[in-house]
Amino acid sequence: MNETLVAYLLGPAVMLLVCAALWAVSRRGRGVLEKRIDRWLDAHRGFWMHHKH
Repeated sequence: MNETLVAYLLGPAVMLLVCAALWAVSRRGRGVLEKRIDRWLDAHRGFWMHHKH
């Protein structure tokens, strides 16, 4: 099988697998990531504003 043909077929297959994995993770942890980010932002509020010039 030609290397170009394998790459042509493998590219979309890998992208579909990545998309399916991201979809599955987002369905499983719906709301968990948002809560974690909110907690982190509450704990580090203004951290990026305290730098000195």
